[in-house]
Amino acid sequence: MLLSLLILAAATPAPQSADPLAPARSGQYQCVVPNQEKKTCLGTTSYKVSGDSYESTTQLFLAPTPLVTMEIHTTGVVKNGQVCETVKLSDFQAGTVFLNGQPADAATSEAVKSQMTAAVSALDGKAACSAIKPDADGLLLNEVSIDGTVRADLSQKFVWVSAKDGYKLGM
Repeated sequence: MLLSLLILAAATPAPQSADPLAPARSGQYQCVVPNQEKKTCLGTTSYKVSGDSYESTTQLFLAPTPLVTMEIHTTGVVKNGQVCETVKLSDFQAGTVFLNGQPADAATSEAVKSQMTAAVSALDGKAACSAIKPDADGLLLNEVSIDGTVRADLSQKFVWVSAKDGYKLGM
């Protein structure tokens, strides 16, 4: 009986992993809002995990022509099976804006950061946690809660991928 339960558990994905960053510990990263046919992501997040703490690097696809992307670094902890951090406007202001893969000039960088600041300022200082849940088509959902309230408008589909899978930022 115990063996059959273990086999069933191994074959059935858990709704929420006790360690939501287990794939990151094995070198995978999140491809957020993936286009699996084109192997593109509207964003990627990679993690350096140490115990229950992590440092993340998020790359955002902002515009295709010219290619505008932004890289943001944050820190957080795994708590109660969720990935949690405090939203800090300063993390977005310290981000790096890229234009066609190169650091953007000061004017472009300031314009992009100004838009990001406007979008994020209402969340500054708030606790953000993501519960990773199964979704349709083999995707996962980062179900985001802000100060304990689920925010469907901030929740996004993703898939764990590795560098060898060939995904890149894009639409």
